[in-house]
Amino acid sequence: MEMLDTEVLSELSALGEEDLRELIEVYFEDVASQLERLKSALADGDAAALAAAAHRVKGASLSIGAARVATLASELEAAGRADDLSGCGALLAAFQAELEPTRAALSTMLEVEFSG
Repeated sequence: MEMLDTEVLSELSALGEEDLRELIEVYFEDVASQLERLKSALADGDAAALAAAAHRVKGASLSIGAARVATLASELEAAGRADDLSGCGALLAAFQAELEPTRAALSTMLEVEFSG
């Protein structure tokens, strides 16, 4: 699976560099907030809260083109909806580990897209 959805990013590039850069920053601020909710929900054994936070991240990730993060969020959401948190520690770790490479890939995409 690709880290980024190039079709979505191609559409978003029409926003222009400044607006796209701001959108990406807002996305990562929101994901950081949702990450704390995910951790808290998992620690509390709150499957519904985990599913809700993961759903929000999934939607935001799909809209920004962060495909791999969206997939991991979808898996967390499904586990929460199934009330099965048994594998969520590993999923959450994978999700968290994917954030910085995704940020770097989006930053590189911005540089390439708008360097000309």
